Amino acid sequence: MGIPQQLLIRTTFLLLACAPFVHANAITHYQSGITDSEWLLSGDIFSCSLTHPVPNYGEGHFIKEAGEPMKFILQPRNEKLGPGQVYILSQAPDWAPGSKPETLDILPYPGYGLTVEVGGKVAERMLSSLDRGRHPVVAGTAWENNRETVEVGLSNINFAPAYNEFRRCLASLLPVNYDQIARTAALFPTNGVNLTDRIKARLDLVALYVSSDPSVEYIYIDGHTDIIGSRRDNRELSKERAEKVTAYLLEKGVPAAKIISRYHGERYPSASNNTSQGRERNRRVTIRLEKIDAS
Repeated sequence: MGIPQQLLIRTTFLLLACAPFVHANAITHYQSGITDSEWLLSGDIFSCSLTHPVPNYGEGHFIKEAGEPMKFILQPRNEKLGPGQVYILSQAPDWAPGSKPETLDILPYPGYGLTVEVGGKVAERMLSSLDRGRHPVVAGTAWENNRETVEVGLSNINFAPAYNEFRRCLASLLPVNYDQIARTAALFPTNGVNLTDRIKARLDLVALYVSSDPSVEYIYIDGHTDIIGSRRDNRELSKERAEKVTAYLLEKGVPAAKIISRYHGERYPSASNNTSQGRERNRRVTIRLEKIDAS
């Protein structure tokens, strides 16, 4: 494709500003224009996604899952970027000539048509860049010729309305995801049965998640103790601990039909009872969520 002289000059300046980089003889730039720039939102309480099709290249995705950092994924349709380093840049708009590009990240890229993925602060800075009217760019060497450069730009045209909806989606995300909440251990002091504020805060998250995800079929609550004391007393102690956790979840609206409560005394230690640290880990109630088998 032909590269306009203004774009070639701007891009050459961009590459020089971000040296070391390839000594490019040619630059191929992929980016949507005024008439075909789209930002597509999808999401629910578990995940929010903002997708931007890049003509003749693929798609860029900003994705935020419940309980996880923001991430950006550039998904190619074929092999255009070759192995080497890729640069994540923030480029000034055309109406602000002379503004230097910002380098947001530099990372290795194996090629082979794989995705480029960045997370956390870099993905958030890319979004902030778009919100400020700039163009994030992913730049690297071409697959077929390492003396050529490929740039993939994200257009800020039509970005603002979709971004506003995206932020509303982010605000509605659950604070945790299933993997983070499916296994929980509530620890107790010696002979203790009362729920601490820390345990209650964790159980609040369990109750919130269960109320939001109908695919959670059962909640297994298992009480345990360390080895100190008689087996009979330990069994009763583990029962009382399990009942305290069960009662709290019921109070928070978890259906009784979903809860399976059991108690085991000292029978199933998770650590050695020979140390105080091990005994502390054994004085516990475990809460395990189980989803409906989708198969």
